[in-house]
Order: sequence, then structure tokens, then C-alpha cells
Amino acid sequence: MYLTWLKIHAYPDGVDTQPDTHAPRRRRGPELDDALLEAAWEQLQADGYAAFTIDAVARAVGTSRAVIYRRWPGRAALVLATVRAHAGTVVGNVPDTGSLQRDTLALLHEFAERMRRVGIDVAAGLFSELEEIPEDTRDVVPAAFQQVINKARSRGEIGPATIPDSVLAMPGELIRYSMIVERTAPSDQALEHIAQQLFLPLVHYHASL
Repeated sequence: MYLTWLKIHAYPDGVDTQPDTHAPRRRRGPELDDALLEAAWEQLQADGYAAFTIDAVARAVGTSRAVIYRRWPGRAALVLATVRAHAGTVVGNVPDTGSLQRDTLALLHEFAERMRRVGIDVAAGLFSELEEIPEDTRDVVPAAFQQVINKARSRGEIGPATIPDSVLAMPGELIRYSMIVERTAPSDQALEHIAQQLFLPLVHYHASL
């Protein structure tokens, strides 16, 4: 009886004195990581790489810059993690078609398609700040082509000599150039040229030394 009187007279506007059970739940661990990456992806798609900020991601998730910096050292590292979360990575997924030529072309197409998937603006922006991301990340493309070489060598397609790092890095550098300078992913014809006229001849030459 008293509680009813109190609600009517002390709180005439119907203010609810009960705790708010719908208050935002604080996220932690992988759940928070996923929320940050999703907010980052949404901002990249809406505003592009140049306008992307860690402050905006923090506001979208309701957290602080410090929380993000504990996970990623800077903007480029966060974008890279976001891209990997939404477009995947070739690490551990190198093509194995049974032919060095087909593997090379398939891998080149895979890289180009991933760039299209994340958007030319985002890919070009990220490529322009490679010095801001972990060094081992820059080795992903050469490592992927090294796996292609190893498979070809095990099939007896090429000789046992070591392929120089500069040759292994070349396809990735050419794709990067296309993204930054030409603002487009390489065409099928350009990828064919990289494989047939540049990369594979150098691989065969060095493998036979």
C-alpha cells in the first residue's frame, strides 16, 4: 500500500526506481575484439581509409583509445586486422593445382581479388603505410610464393637452387604499385604478364643455377 502511494505521489511522472536491466553490457576479450573489428570495417566502408580514425572506432564501440592501442599499435595495424577478418588471408591457403604456372596465376588472382573485396581505397591506403604495420606482415606475399616454389620443386618442375627474395617479392610489389599509382587492381591481362613474362622466367633461371 505504501509503495503504491509512493509511486503515485513521490514520483508522479512514473519514474522507475528499479535498476536498468537493459544497460549496455561491458564486452571483453574476443567479443570486444570482434566488436572493434566490425566497427572499424563499417567506418572503412562508409568513410574510406583517409578519414579512418581510431577515435571513431572507440566511440562506436563505447570504449577508449587506450583499449584499442593495447591490441593494435596504430591505425594501419587495426586496418590490417580488419581486412584480414573480413577478406581472409592467403597464409596457409596457397593454391595447389599441380602446376607451377597455374599455381602462380591462381595466387596472383587471389591477391588481386582480396584487394577488390576490401576496396581499392582501403587497399591503396594500407599499402601506402606498410612501414606502420608489423614487419612479418610484409613477408606474407614472398612467403606465399615461396610455398608455390616449394611445391613445384617437390614435383620436379624446377631445380633446387634458391630463388632470391627480390624475385619472390616482385609480384606483390607490382600489385602494390597498381593499387597506389593506378588506383585499380591489376587486370587479368596484367596478372598474366606478371606471371608469364616476369616472375616465372626469373624463377626458372635462378632455380637452374
